[in-house]
Amino acid sequence: MIGLCKIFVGNIAEGMANFGSINFAVYLQVIEGKEKPPVRVLLKNLPTILRVMLTASSRIPALVIQILENPHGDLKGHQIGRGHKHLGLRYKIKKKRPLALQHLTEVKRILSQFGQTPILARVDAALAELGQWRK
Repeated sequence: MIGLCKIFVGNIAEGMANFGSINFAVYLQVIEGKEKPPVRVLLKNLPTILRVMLTASSRIPALVIQILENPHGDLKGHQIGRGHKHLGLRYKIKKKRPLALQHLTEVKRILSQFGQTPILARVDAALAELGQWRK
């Protein structure tokens, strides 16, 4: 949580260092580029933002594969579902529809067992967007 707080107050470099490798939402938001930070925050964190933009796309799959290949992970569990979610959203951003559909469908299968959650709602929204894309 400390890492998230640091990111939200504009200190992205420290926040990323404290955030850990499990939550990739920040990476996905940076490479998606929908939100525009204030100029002051952008200038203060420009080296970190550029590094994330250049490396996040390749780092996400490598880190998620570590999660998915963890022999102690529950193949039907929440953590595996989140791993597939990160890959699915990354592929959606990169306009790789078949891979995005594959991973997001797997997330829906895994996380549906836990009932309606915010993550499942985001996955449903992403799948709905993918349904509108042409093959």
